Amino acid sequence: MTLSDLLTNESVALDLDLSKKEEAIEAAVDRFVAAGIVSHKSQVVRALVERERIMSTGIGDGIAIPHAQSPAVQKLSLGILRPREGIDFDALDGKPVRLILTIIGPEERGGFIRVLARVSRLLQDGNLKKKLLKAKSAEEVLSAFAQEEEKLRS
Repeated sequence: MTLSDLLTNESVALDLDLSKKEEAIEAAVDRFVAAGIVSHKSQVVRALVERERIMSTGIGDGIAIPHAQSPAVQKLSLGILRPREGIDFDALDGKPVRLILTIIGPEERGGFIRVLARVSRLLQDGNLKKKLLKAKSAEEVLSAFAQEEEKLRS
């Protein structure tokens, strides 16, 4: 399984007018609901917000990776949001977030931690981040993930 397999056009939204962390979380879950991945929006929003209360998923360098598991999630999934302007996500470096990569999964399934690790690994060299910030469409986002994952296999 690749990260590209977990992304869909419906789970990607670019240049959204968002100003708060909570708005971003709701917008991400809305995308998953539209894709038929989430059956109860409020349960998944609650799980993501609870995770944020434990410790911010704003990892720094303009990136946040909110993640949670919930019985309201049908399958392991990845979503990408890019706010039009950076938003305060209580990031570790205190800087605004421009990319939000949301990972959700069902409670009883494995693979959740592997997806988190793989996303982190792909973001390390900065190439994926640059491509995601420049992408003009969901198709370009999916292509960027596929290209960067292919580099890992080489």
